[in-house]
Amino acid sequence: MRADGCSIESGEMAVSALRLRKSAACVLRGCPLYLADTSAWHRSGRVVDRWEPLLETDELALCTPVRLELLLSARGPADYRALSSDLAQVRHLGLDDRCGRAAARVQAALAERSQHRGPTAVDLLIAAIAEVNGATLLHYDRHFDTIARVTGQPMEWLARRGSLD
Repeated sequence: MRADGCSIESGEMAVSALRLRKSAACVLRGCPLYLADTSAWHRSGRVVDRWEPLLETDELALCTPVRLELLLSARGPADYRALSSDLAQVRHLGLDDRCGRAAARVQAALAERSQHRGPTAVDLLIAAIAEVNGATLLHYDRHFDTIARVTGQPMEWLARRGSLD
């Protein structure tokens, strides 16, 4: 039983322990950290040579907004459970009040430039989670370029813009 009252499957516990060991090893080696946006995740199969090494070295992370967007694609309960289990094996960056404040700050700065209607609220939260956690945002969405012009935070296109459309 977990501290939050939810039960833990034995396989889930093993995955969590393995993920914690991989994350700790990555931190010790000074690995870069990338937060994957949904736009990058959905196109990852087209750039396997770039994507797979990030997963294997625990340099890739997800956050709650991205996980929720990815789970929308599940075609039913069994598919949802399988996808949720797969996503649980990927490092997680949390969403907290600091992220909310950072997203609001960026939206206000964008409004000053009359550019606040491009990036969605979810885009702003994802970028804020990356910024607060010191991660580079890996994406394939022009709205993140708009955010980066305000924040100056590190962001990378998964592949050259337009090359995967």
